[in-house]
Amino acid sequence: MSEGAHGLSARERLRAERATAAKRTRLRRRLLLVAMVVAVLSLGGVYLTSGDPADEAVDKPLVVPANTAGDQRTSVVHGKPDARRTLTVHTALNCTECHKLEQALGPAMRALADQGAYRIEYRVAATLDGTAGDESALHAINALGAAANADAETEAGKAGKFNGYLGLLLGEQSASDDRLLALADKVEGLRTPAFDRAVQELTYLPWSVKVDRAHRASREELPAAELDGAALPLRESGGRFLTPEAFARHVRERL
Repeated sequence: MSEGAHGLSARERLRAERATAAKRTRLRRRLLLVAMVVAVLSLGGVYLTSGDPADEAVDKPLVVPANTAGDQRTSVVHGKPDARRTLTVHTALNCTECHKLEQALGPAMRALADQGAYRIEYRVAATLDGTAGDESALHAINALGAAANADAETEAGKAGKFNGYLGLLLGEQSASDDRLLALADKVEGLRTPAFDRAVQELTYLPWSVKVDRAHRASREELPAAELDGAALPLRESGGRFLTPEAFARHVRERL
């Protein structure tokens, strides 16, 4: 009787030990699962906070700068708004060739616009390869919007500050907000409290997102120009940019 009781007690203890071990195993599995879920959520949080630069503009009202045109007013205008013809200039930030074009032909293009030959619509892409702009690119376009708006406070239709600022940004890579303000110091009359506020508070950021989405570079080579929708040559046969005189001659042949 005693031996049977002792045997039964031993079996019960063994079952109890096995049950306890099983509980510990289940607990370890649950803790491991919880740790994995926390890790995934944490990783997801990183992507959510740094994934889409456009998210920064979600809660901001859409403010469109002056001197803009197009269905969504994503092009910046230089020249007389009622000009019969339109020269569309396709350019992009961080684009070395775009910067060279501005240096070579920018003044000549604007001189013809000032004479009434056409008005210029600048379509600025945030990147050269057709991808979405990152945070620094969107902030740069926001600053360009502030420059375009600053021109409206001086002489309507002449985007002198915008053009001067654009020429600087085309040769700049990933500029911080402080750098954007420092570059604006090089453009006469651009640094004002209103301009600084627009750059620091990202006044035109929702507009910048629209610009980015509307003008992503879809062509293999930038810069490019069109006169009333027809491609206009910018380079000689050897690949160098046209001289101002040659560019003016091509324009006159189209007028």
